Amino acid sequence: MANFFSASQEEQQEILLSFWQRFKYLIILALLAVVAWIVGRDYFIASSQEKDLETASLYQAYLEADDQESGLKLLNSYEDTAYADFVRLNEAKRSFQSGESNKAIELLQAVIENNTSLNEFNPLEAAARTRLAKIYLENEDYTSVLSLYQNSNELTSTMLEQRADAENALGQFSNARASYMLALQNSTNQASRALINMKISDLEGEDLE
Repeated sequence: MANFFSASQEEQQEILLSFWQRFKYLIILALLAVVAWIVGRDYFIASSQEKDLETASLYQAYLEADDQESGLKLLNSYEDTAYADFVRLNEAKRSFQSGESNKAIELLQAVIENNTSLNEFNPLEAAARTRLAKIYLENEDYTSVLSLYQNSNELTSTMLEQRADAENALGQFSNARASYMLALQNSTNQASRALINMKISDLEGEDLE
């Protein structure tokens, strides 16, 4: 490089020409790669923004119309988006209120599968698990409640209370007491704390394990 700058203008031109003749294809490929990367990046950003806008518009239309048709359109077109999971949560509630428990369970399980994370708390997953556990408790399917929370690292007060309700119903009184106590520690709602205390007082006894 020092020789290049110390050479005359004519010599510099010859060096550059020689360099170009030797590496021109690599230079062209490198330039094409840079252009392709820039174009691809811009296209991805534009596509993502367009997709976000369309899903948001569909979800807004679904909320305003409050019908299943708008929700199904969003689910069919963008089934892996957060908006689709919001639709599933709402449709699960609608199905449960209509007496279609199996359909509600299926929708909530889909939300859980889409948002399962081993490293961090996910509000969508937590909401789906809480609602699913409520259905299981309504159906007296207590073992499914325990299975639902078996591998969960972070449980809210409501989740712990639901687990305790299932353990109590199965006669696992010492486990239920421990879960109720954890729920009590994690709860900041006075009404919920009062209800949990009542449940602890109403425990029939403790199983011998």
